[in-house]
Parts: sequence; structure tokens; C-alpha cells
Amino acid sequence: MLRGGRTKYDFDLIENGCNLGIAAGLNIGIREVKAKECLWAALFDQDSRVEPGFIEFALKAFNDGSNPPQVGIVCPVYLDSQTGMVLPFLRSPKDGILAAMTSGSLIPVNLFEKVGTFNEALFIDYVDIEFCLRCRRAGYHIIQSQRAILHHSQGHIIQHRLLGCCFASTNHSAARRYYITRNRLWVLGRFLGDWAWSRKEARALVTETIKLLLVEGDRLKKLKSIVLGMLDAAGGRLGYRCEL
Repeated sequence: MLRGGRTKYDFDLIENGCNLGIAAGLNIGIREVKAKECLWAALFDQDSRVEPGFIEFALKAFNDGSNPPQVGIVCPVYLDSQTGMVLPFLRSPKDGILAAMTSGSLIPVNLFEKVGTFNEALFIDYVDIEFCLRCRRAGYHIIQSQRAILHHSQGHIIQHRLLGCCFASTNHSAARRYYITRNRLWVLGRFLGDWAWSRKEARALVTETIKLLLVEGDRLKKLKSIVLGMLDAAGGRLGYRCEL
């Protein structure tokens, strides 16, 4: 499909031949837009879908901001593709948006010269979070366009009701649970001083594990993956470790 669409839609297709991980794939694209002297990089996952005017609305949010030179990332409103619900951001009253997903991010290309590109050792999961934390540590802000809409799948979200409480579980596979756990803990270890983010992230680690134990399938397999992820995070063993 992609090979056939190159001529009709006028885009460049770079084929890697194997799964290098999301960070390596993003960095290959970033090198390409830098070589073409583009001013902006717009990043998307393969299963994301935008609504009309997406780029224009994101650029307007950047230009209308109070301090555009200090904006590192413009992110959209995320709607879950399955449920239509608005996906939440990690944010705090004092620091604003703490981290955003890769998909839908609009980033000035010159930012990569100042904070570096994506960390390929993480392979998948928390690649975007680690980059956002680096940006904020360097003094840049993450802002949101309220008019740029992106439809995105975040795991296989299922709504539950238990003991009068409503909550959602993402139902990631055991392999994804490994990468999520390993990379989350590794990033936590390096950005523990970012108290606004690390406090929320530590709480999310606990609540996600509880929800997994209560309502998700393959619990034993996922728990083993979580333990392996914890051990590898402690030992600094990153990169590709298990098949997705």
C-alpha cells in the first residue's frame, strides 16, 4: 500500500527491513527532514488519524503562545479510537503539560540540535516521555492545540465497573508490559528530581498493576514480564529484549 501510494500522494518511503524500534524509526525521519531543511517535524503512529486542519491548528497554537521560542512540542487533543473518550495528559497546575505522546507531536526541527533526538536504547514505550522530560529539563514547554484532533488507539481499552467504581484498563500484551515496566522505571531513575512528573508516574505504576490483577487476562504471564522488566531496569539492560 505504501509503495503504491508514493507517486499518487508524493511522499518518501524509507524501508528499514526489520523492526529497529520506534525511537530509531523516528530518528531516521528526523534526519531526513533536517536534510531537506524543513522547519518542523510532525510525528505520527501508524494507527493514528487526524481531523482536517490538524497542522494549521497546531501551528496557530504555537504562534499564538505567549513565548513561542520556548515551546518545544505542540500536541493535540487525543481521542481514543475505540471509545471516543478524551485521553488524559500528565499535567500539573504549576508546570502545565508534563509529557505528551509521540503521535500528533509537532516539533521545531532546531529543538533536536538543543536537546538531542529520541533515545534508541528504549526501543519502544516511554521514548516520547523521556524526550518530553529532557525538553522540560532544558527549559522548553509543551503546549496543546485545542482544535487539532487526533484519533489514537492506546492499547485495548475496556471500561469496568467494580464495587461501584468505574475505571478503564489498557490490556497491553505481556511483551508490552515488559517494555512499559522496564522503561518506566529506568526513566524514573533518571528524572526522579522532576517531582511533578515522577510522583504521578509512581502512582500510575501502582494503579495499573492493581487493575491488571483485578480485570485483565494472562495475569501470570504479564506479572512475569513486569518482574523481568524491573530486573532489567535495575541492571540497565535496555534495547530489544523480547519479541512484540
